[in-house]
Amino acid sequence: MANTLSPSQTGGTSSKRGRLLLIGGGVLVVALGVGGFVLGNIIGGSRQPAAPAAPVVPPPIFVPLDAFTVNLKSEDGDRFLHTGLSLKVADSDTQARLSQYLPEARSRILLLLSARQPADLATVEGKQKLARDIQATISQPFAAGLPPQKILDVLFTSFVVQ
Repeated sequence: MANTLSPSQTGGTSSKRGRLLLIGGGVLVVALGVGGFVLGNIIGGSRQPAAPAAPVVPPPIFVPLDAFTVNLKSEDGDRFLHTGLSLKVADSDTQARLSQYLPEARSRILLLLSARQPADLATVEGKQKLARDIQATISQPFAAGLPPQKILDVLFTSFVVQ
């Protein structure tokens, strides 16, 4: 006949061993997991943290202008200035406005150049002042209701005073 007694009635030694083995195996799995985590942190801790990604810098926008040739005011005879320049602008809106109003922009620059003395343009400081003056002149709005141009820099590509 079949044994209908419960394991506790028969002594239960195999049941106690099974439970001990199950608990011991669970403790072993937890201990191995914790050990692996700690070891991974120790080994992985020597690595440098990932550097933040470099910011994306938009490419510069340059607006090259045709060369300018103007007569200069001079007490020692006829003198002239021949210069080429490019404008560094902040955005494509300014670039588009400069293209649309190019004749007016060139006229402003020509008037500014022709009012200079040759001696003023002979020094680096004189050329830098001219660049700042061109920047200020071109930055002014071309028409009422239009925003000012965002000119970042005026770059000379050629510069001859004769």
